[in-house]
Amino acid sequence: MKKLLLTALATIGAAVGIWSGSARTAIAIPGQPVDEAKAWMQAHPTLRALPNERLSLRRSDTPARRYTFHGSIFGPAGGSGQTLLERGIDAGPMVVRSEKFTLVDLINGVSVSKLEDALRMLYGAQVFADYRRAESVLVYSPGRTEDRGTARAPRAQITEGELYAYIIEVTPDVDGTIHTGTVTVMLKEDIPPLRAALEVKEIERQEFIEGQSDRDIERLQRGVLRP
Repeated sequence: MKKLLLTALATIGAAVGIWSGSARTAIAIPGQPVDEAKAWMQAHPTLRALPNERLSLRRSDTPARRYTFHGSIFGPAGGSGQTLLERGIDAGPMVVRSEKFTLVDLINGVSVSKLEDALRMLYGAQVFADYRRAESVLVYSPGRTEDRGTARAPRAQITEGELYAYIIEVTPDVDGTIHTGTVTVMLKEDIPPLRAALEVKEIERQEFIEGQSDRDIERLQRGVLRP
Protein backbone atom coordinates (compact mmCIF):
# COMPACT_ATOMS: atom_id res chain seq x y z
CA MET A 1 0.00 0.00 0.00
CA LYS A 2 2.82 2.41 0.87
CA LYS A 3 4.49 1.72 -2.48
CA LEU A 4 1.26 2.43 -4.36
CA LEU A 5 0.80 5.70 -2.45
CA LEU A 6 4.33 6.86 -3.25
CA THR A 7 3.84 6.03 -6.91
CA ALA A 8 0.58 8.00 -7.00
CA LEU A 9 2.19 11.01 -5.30
CA ALA A 10 5.12 10.91 -7.73
CA THR A 11 2.73 10.87 -10.69
CA ILE A 12 0.77 13.84 -9.34
CA GLY A 13 3.97 15.74 -8.60
CA ALA A 14 5.24 15.17 -12.13
CA ALA A 15 1.98 16.38 -13.66
CA VAL A 16 2.03 19.56 -11.57
CA GLY A 17 5.71 20.16 -12.35
CA ILE A 18 5.30 20.51 -16.09
CA TRP A 19 2.70 23.24 -15.59
CA SER A 20 4.49 25.14 -12.84
CA GLY A 21 8.02 24.78 -14.23
CA SER A 22 9.24 23.89 -10.76
CA ALA A 23 10.87 20.53 -11.46
CA ARG A 24 14.62 20.22 -11.99
CA THR A 25 15.70 19.94 -15.61
CA ALA A 26 17.54 17.06 -17.20
CA ILE A 27 18.78 16.77 -20.76
CA ALA A 28 17.85 14.08 -23.24
CA ILE A 29 17.91 14.65 -26.96
CA PRO A 30 16.92 12.92 -30.18
CA GLY A 31 19.86 10.89 -31.42
CA GLN A 32 20.17 8.86 -28.22
CA PRO A 33 19.90 5.07 -28.36
CA VAL A 34 16.43 3.87 -27.39
CA ASP A 35 17.62 2.27 -24.14
CA GLU A 36 19.27 5.53 -23.03
CA ALA A 37 16.15 7.49 -23.87
CA LYS A 38 14.04 5.09 -21.80
CA ALA A 39 16.41 5.44 -18.85
CA TRP A 40 16.29 9.24 -19.15
CA MET A 41 12.49 9.21 -19.17
CA GLN A 42 12.43 7.07 -16.02
CA ALA A 43 14.95 9.29 -14.22
CA HIS A 44 13.52 12.65 -15.30
CA PRO A 45 11.93 14.40 -12.27
CA THR A 46 8.94 15.46 -14.36
CA LEU A 47 8.37 12.53 -16.69
CA ARG A 48 9.11 9.68 -14.22
CA ALA A 49 8.21 7.02 -16.77
CA LEU A 50 7.41 3.56 -15.46
CA PRO A 51 9.36 0.60 -16.92
CA ASN A 52 6.31 -0.60 -18.85
CA GLU A 53 5.68 2.83 -20.41
CA ARG A 54 8.69 2.50 -22.72
CA LEU A 55 8.82 5.64 -24.91
CA SER A 56 5.28 6.93 -24.31
CA LEU A 57 3.49 8.23 -21.24
CA ARG A 58 0.38 10.13 -20.25
CA ARG A 59 -0.04 12.23 -17.11
CA SER A 60 -2.75 14.44 -15.60
CA ASP A 61 -3.30 16.37 -12.39
CA THR A 62 -7.00 16.98 -13.18
CA PRO A 63 -9.29 15.64 -15.93
CA ALA A 64 -9.09 19.07 -17.56
CA ARG A 65 -5.30 19.39 -17.47
CA ARG A 66 -2.97 16.72 -18.81
CA TYR A 67 0.07 16.07 -20.95
CA THR A 68 1.63 13.30 -23.01
CA PHE A 69 5.20 12.57 -24.05
CA HIS A 70 6.27 10.30 -26.88
CA GLY A 71 9.65 9.38 -28.29
CA SER A 72 9.90 7.82 -31.76
CA ILE A 73 12.56 6.05 -33.80
CA PHE A 74 11.10 7.90 -36.79
CA GLY A 75 11.17 11.58 -37.63
CA PRO A 76 7.91 13.55 -37.88
CA ALA A 77 7.62 12.57 -41.55
CA GLY A 78 7.12 8.97 -40.42
CA GLY A 79 8.70 5.73 -41.60
CA SER A 80 8.05 2.08 -42.27
CA GLY A 81 9.45 -1.39 -41.88
CA GLN A 82 11.28 -0.85 -45.15
CA THR A 83 12.95 2.21 -43.63
CA LEU A 84 14.25 0.09 -40.78
CA LEU A 85 15.39 -2.63 -43.18
CA GLU A 86 17.41 -0.12 -45.19
CA ARG A 87 19.40 0.77 -42.08
CA GLY A 88 21.05 -2.62 -42.27
CA ILE A 89 21.89 -5.11 -39.57
CA ASP A 90 25.21 -3.45 -38.72
CA ALA A 91 23.85 0.10 -38.50
CA GLY A 92 24.28 0.20 -34.72
CA PRO A 93 21.67 0.64 -31.97
CA MET A 94 18.28 2.11 -32.81
CA VAL A 95 18.06 5.78 -31.88
CA VAL A 96 15.21 8.09 -31.00
CA ARG A 97 14.84 10.58 -33.87
CA SER A 98 12.05 12.76 -32.47
CA GLU A 99 10.37 13.49 -29.16
CA LYS A 100 6.97 15.15 -28.88
CA PHE A 101 5.01 16.40 -25.90
CA THR A 102 1.42 17.65 -25.86
CA LEU A 103 -0.19 19.94 -23.29
CA VAL A 104 -3.96 20.10 -22.81
CA ASP A 105 -5.58 22.63 -20.48
CA LEU A 106 -9.34 22.97 -20.86
CA ILE A 107 -9.62 25.59 -18.09
CA ASN A 108 -6.78 28.08 -18.53
CA GLY A 109 -5.82 27.34 -22.11
CA VAL A 110 -2.41 26.68 -23.66
CA SER A 111 -0.19 29.42 -25.05
CA VAL A 112 3.08 29.35 -26.96
CA SER A 113 4.82 30.73 -23.87
CA LYS A 114 3.52 27.78 -21.81
CA LEU A 115 4.83 25.39 -24.42
CA GLU A 116 8.20 27.14 -24.36
CA ASP A 117 8.33 26.98 -20.56
CA ALA A 118 7.65 23.23 -20.73
CA LEU A 119 10.39 22.83 -23.35
CA ARG A 120 12.88 24.64 -21.09
CA MET A 121 11.89 22.56 -18.07
CA LEU A 122 12.11 19.23 -19.88
CA TYR A 123 15.32 19.78 -21.84
CA GLY A 124 17.32 22.32 -19.89
CA ALA A 125 18.99 25.65 -20.63
CA GLN A 126 21.24 24.53 -23.49
CA VAL A 127 18.45 23.10 -25.64
CA PHE A 128 16.12 25.98 -24.75
CA ALA A 129 18.77 28.51 -25.81
CA ASP A 130 19.20 26.62 -29.08
CA TYR A 131 15.43 26.81 -29.62
CA ARG A 132 15.39 30.55 -28.92
CA ARG A 133 18.14 31.10 -31.51
CA ALA A 134 16.50 28.83 -34.08
CA GLU A 135 15.40 30.32 -37.40
CA SER A 136 12.02 29.72 -39.00
CA VAL A 137 12.00 27.13 -41.79
CA LEU A 138 8.30 26.75 -42.54
CA VAL A 139 4.93 27.90 -41.21
CA TYR A 140 1.97 25.74 -42.17
CA SER A 141 -1.47 24.49 -41.16
CA PRO A 142 -1.56 20.73 -40.52
CA GLY A 143 -5.31 20.62 -40.01
CA ARG A 144 -8.32 19.77 -42.10
CA THR A 145 -8.90 21.51 -45.44
CA GLU A 146 -12.26 22.89 -44.32
CA ASP A 147 -10.64 24.65 -41.35
CA ARG A 148 -8.16 26.65 -43.42
CA GLY A 149 -8.69 30.37 -43.19
CA THR A 150 -10.85 30.01 -40.07
CA ALA A 151 -10.18 30.71 -36.40
CA ARG A 152 -9.94 26.98 -35.65
CA ALA A 153 -7.22 26.21 -38.20
CA PRO A 154 -4.19 24.60 -36.47
CA ARG A 155 -0.94 26.50 -36.85
CA ALA A 156 2.54 25.00 -36.84
CA GLN A 157 6.05 26.35 -37.28
CA ILE A 158 9.28 24.47 -37.96
CA THR A 159 12.46 26.15 -36.75
CA GLU A 160 16.07 25.03 -37.09
CA GLY A 161 18.73 25.69 -34.48
CA GLU A 162 22.40 24.80 -34.40
CA LEU A 163 21.72 21.62 -32.43
CA TYR A 164 18.18 20.47 -33.27
CA ALA A 165 14.99 21.32 -35.11
CA TYR A 166 11.69 22.17 -33.40
CA ILE A 167 8.00 22.19 -34.25
CA ILE A 168 5.55 24.30 -32.25
CA GLU A 169 1.90 23.56 -33.01
CA VAL A 170 -1.29 24.98 -31.50
CA THR A 171 -4.84 23.78 -32.15
CA PRO A 172 -7.64 26.33 -31.61
CA ASP A 173 -11.18 25.30 -30.68
CA VAL A 174 -14.27 26.35 -32.62
CA ASP A 175 -14.25 29.80 -30.98
CA GLY A 176 -10.52 30.28 -31.61
CA THR A 177 -9.32 29.67 -28.04
CA ILE A 178 -6.34 27.35 -27.68
CA HIS A 179 -6.53 24.44 -25.25
CA THR A 180 -4.05 22.07 -26.94
CA GLY A 181 -0.46 22.57 -28.04
CA THR A 182 2.50 20.39 -28.93
CA VAL A 183 6.27 20.71 -29.17
CA THR A 184 8.47 18.35 -31.17
CA VAL A 185 12.25 18.19 -30.82
CA MET A 186 13.84 16.39 -33.77
CA LEU A 187 17.05 15.72 -35.63
CA LYS A 188 17.87 18.49 -38.09
CA GLU A 189 18.48 15.97 -40.87
CA ASP A 190 14.79 15.04 -40.75
CA ILE A 191 13.66 18.50 -41.89
CA PRO A 192 13.97 17.76 -45.66
CA PRO A 193 11.84 14.58 -45.56
CA LEU A 194 9.27 16.39 -43.41
CA ARG A 195 9.06 19.28 -45.89
CA ALA A 196 8.75 16.78 -48.74
CA ALA A 197 5.93 14.95 -46.95
CA LEU A 198 4.10 18.23 -46.34
CA GLU A 199 4.49 19.20 -50.00
CA VAL A 200 3.02 15.85 -51.08
CA LYS A 201 0.06 16.37 -48.77
CA GLU A 202 -0.49 19.85 -50.20
CA ILE A 203 -0.41 18.52 -53.75
CA GLU A 204 -2.91 15.81 -52.81
CA ARG A 205 -5.12 18.45 -51.18
CA GLN A 206 -5.07 20.61 -54.31
CA GLU A 207 -5.82 17.61 -56.51
CA PHE A 208 -8.73 16.67 -54.25
CA ILE A 209 -10.16 20.21 -54.41
CA GLU A 210 -9.78 20.30 -58.19
CA GLY A 211 -11.41 16.87 -58.43
CA GLN A 212 -14.32 18.06 -56.33
CA SER A 213 -14.70 21.13 -58.56
CA ASP A 214 -14.73 18.97 -61.70
CA ARG A 215 -17.43 16.77 -60.21
CA ASP A 216 -19.51 19.82 -59.30
CA ILE A 217 -19.23 21.05 -62.90
CA GLU A 218 -20.39 17.68 -64.17
CA ARG A 219 -23.30 17.69 -61.73
CA LEU A 220 -24.27 21.21 -62.85
CA GLN A 221 -24.21 20.07 -66.47
CA ARG A 222 -26.51 17.19 -65.57
CA GLY A 223 -28.80 19.54 -63.69
CA VAL A 224 -28.13 17.95 -60.32
CA LEU A 225 -26.83 21.23 -58.87
CA ARG A 226 -28.07 24.74 -59.49
CA PRO A 227 -25.61 27.57 -60.13
